[in-house]
Amino acid sequence: MVLLALDPLVDKLLPDHFAEHRDIGFYASELHISPAYLSRIVRQVAGRTVMDYVNQMLLMEASFLLRTTTLSVAQIADRLHFADSASFCKFFSRTKGLTPKEFRKQ
Repeated sequence: MVLLALDPLVDKLLPDHFAEHRDIGFYASELHISPAYLSRIVRQVAGRTVMDYVNQMLLMEASFLLRTTTLSVAQIADRLHFADSASFCKFFSRTKGLTPKEFRKQ
């Protein structure tokens, strides 16, 4: 049962919903299990949290968009469903160690 819950999460749910849904409750509901159980099995199997997966996917998508598009930082923040560009910049800087503009210039 443990792997049955992790595979759909990583293979389908996260790739389709990571930008819109950043709460474990959504993913647990979609898998028809409790958030506590989902959290426990993901940590047990992967050694990471559900939010680690979500943040990794957000960072990868943000990095991809910064490198491959001419979208503004505000447009990328909007596309990834951040409240505003400041919160996106804070997230990106905290996780990547560079501001989005610095990252784009590299």
